[in-house]
This record gives sequence, C-alpha cells and structure tokens, in this order.
Amino acid sequence: MAEPTSADLRRDLVGHLREAGYLRDEGVAEAFATVPREIFLAHHVERHGLADAYRDDAIVTRRDPVTGAPTSSSSQPAIMAQMLEMLGVRRGDRVLEVGTGTGYNAALLAALVGDEGRVTSVELDADTAVAARRALVTAGAPVRVEVGDGAAGAPEAAPFDVAMATASTDRVPRPWFDQLRPGGRLVVPLRLSRVVPGLQAVVAFRKARNGFDQVAVIGGGFIPLREAPRVDAPPASPARSVALEVADARRDRLLVEVAGPALAGLDRRARQRLVVTSLGFGRSRAVPVGGAPGVALLAYVALALPEERLVEVSRAGSRSTTAREALGVVDAVDGSLALLARAPDGGLRLDAYGGPGAERAVLAAIERWRLAGRPRIADASITVRYGPVRPHGWYSARRGDHWIALDWQRAPDR
Repeated sequence: MAEPTSADLRRDLVGHLREAGYLRDEGVAEAFATVPREIFLAHHVERHGLADAYRDDAIVTRRDPVTGAPTSSSSQPAIMAQMLEMLGVRRGDRVLEVGTGTGYNAALLAALVGDEGRVTSVELDADTAVAARRALVTAGAPVRVEVGDGAAGAPEAAPFDVAMATASTDRVPRPWFDQLRPGGRLVVPLRLSRVVPGLQAVVAFRKARNGFDQVAVIGGGFIPLREAPRVDAPPASPARSVALEVADARRDRLLVEVAGPALAGLDRRARQRLVVTSLGFGRSRAVPVGGAPGVALLAYVALALPEERLVEVSRAGSRSTTAREALGVVDAVDGSLALLARAPDGGLRLDAYGGPGAERAVLAAIERWRLAGRPRIADASITVRYGPVRPHGWYSARRGDHWIALDWQRAPDR
C-alpha cells in the first residue's frame, strides 16, 4: 500500500477537525487543506515521518537549553482552528500575529487574507524568526516576519484589522489596543491566575472605546509569551519571587517546592514550618466535579480566594520533569496548607496538612462553585479596561496599566 501523501494527510486532518467539532468555517478548512504543515516541521518529520506532522497534537520545536522547558512549538491543530474561527479573518484584512514560532499559523493566516491582505508576525527569538522566514518562503506564504518584542506589536505596519497572540500572557499590552482599528478583534490566550500559569482562557475580544469586550472564550493551554526585558520595569514583587524547596541532592529529586504570594506574608520560621507541614502526613479526599472538567474548579478556586493566600506546590520528581499542577492555599493563623490537585483518574483531590483553616477555605470555595452551577472557563465573561477606573466584576485584577475583570455568565443546567 502506498504511503499517504501530504495532500492525503491534510484532507484527513480537516476531516478529523470537522468530525470533532473544532472546524466549521469553510475558509479555515481550505487553509488547513492547502498549507503543508511538514514544511514548518522539517526536523520533526526527519525523525518521526510525514504522518506524525499531521497528528492533532502540539509539537515542541525548541526548548530552553538550561531548564529544558518548551520555548516554541507548533500548536495543536484543533485549538488553532478554533482560534482562527474566533478571529474572524476576512480576505484583505491586515493581521498582526504575536509569536511567529514555526510560521505555520502565519501561513494559515496568509491563506485566509489572500493576495489583498497582509500578515505581519513578530518573534522575539532571532533564530526562530529566521527559520520561520525560510519555511514561509518555501511554502509561498507572503508573511512579513519581524524580530522584536511582541508586546510592542508592529507600529510601522499598523493599523490592523485583527490581531492574534500565539503564546499566553497575564496582561493585554496597550500597543495591541492602540494598533487595532476601532472594532477590531484580538484573540489571546490569557493566564487567569498568576500563581498557577496553566489556568488559561483563550479569549476573542472586540476593541471598545477604552478597552476590550469579550466576543467568545474557550479553554486552552499555551507556552508563556516571552518579552524583551524592560528598562523601566519595576523590581520583582516579593510576593512573586519567594520560593522554598526541599531536595534530595544525591538523586537529583525535588521533594517539594512551594512558591507564591502567600509566602511573602510569612516570616522565615513560619515558611519553614509550612514546608515541613507539606512533607508530613495529610488528609486526602476526592473532589466531585459533577461532570465538569477539573480545570474549571481549579480556575474558580484560584480566583475566588485572595491571591495573597495562594501558592503553587511541586511534588516529588526530577527537577526537569516535575509538573506544577497543585494549587495551594495557606492559612497564616494555624499554619495549615491545602492542595487542590489533579488526581491520576483525571479528577481532582484535596490534600490537607496541619490545622483545618486552609482546608475549610478551599471547601467553602468549592461549595460556592457548586451553588453557582459549576461554571466552566467557557462560561466566563472577561473585559479589559485601560486606565485607573476599576471595572465591576466577580473578579478583577490590576495588570500594569489596565484592569482585567471576569464575571460568570449563567451556566446552563448540567
């Protein structure tokens, strides 16, 4: 039997995305059927074969040489299709892409805007940008790739009709707002919690008079957006930089690491007690989520409780592979710690250490989530407002020069 061709694999990918409900727009479908993904994953194809480039998965293409953490990837086609549909690109549009990566998404955008449109993509890493340019030329995609800080956008190519970030951020830089035309759309993976970076919402915004209003939202998970160091940036807040770890140096194994805002409110002795407490015997219980994804409850609890009470806890494992999936809540009065973490079966579990204070706080937040109808990330309504005036919302946070506010839309009966 003959090996499937690139055209065969592209057709199969489009069929899979349609059948799974991720792809509805005919223009986006045609772009996926036209642009060869393997051109942007040449090294991966050499090692794993052509067919592997068309699996519906994210493929890491670059890693940090020190930590091994992913710094660039080709995103999962399913989430790419959804984001492109949320962006609402039309022929002739001027598009800003923040984070070129392999160039594959930029090539899809170029196919969508056609000869009448223009795609400008900004990439911080020069080597990544050079590789993307080469791949885009090979694919025949007329994309302008600039090396620079994506947070600054591309002012010389503005204004844009639409803009898209392909990496996650906890803020919405003002240049993205300034460079969009009135009513323009922005799609961005937004980190909801600055304590647990994996809690993200992919939001489609429409530019309003003094900020952005949400058009659509889905869940997702993206590599953090890398930005150039800012000369005028304030020093790191102690609430963000404090971290404690206990390790077995002989086996290069991390026993426990605790980091986050809650540590800033504890003195040295209290921090040490907290780490010792986390290594002791705890109480564990399963957390029923009623059919909702566990990440929905994690996000709710992370936003419902004051950030000053939160930590992120990493458990035993090698330093290079330890997953940061546990949301920790600290009670400074009794020194207790409660962890809400993913269980092996895909659900959630609550581990409590020390006194009852932290456990009670988490259980109360879980009950509020249940009474609210178990809202999911897709039930969020997020707005961005620049300036000093704090918008009303169930949750609001100051992020640099703007506010991000979140309300829960009425969740459907489940």
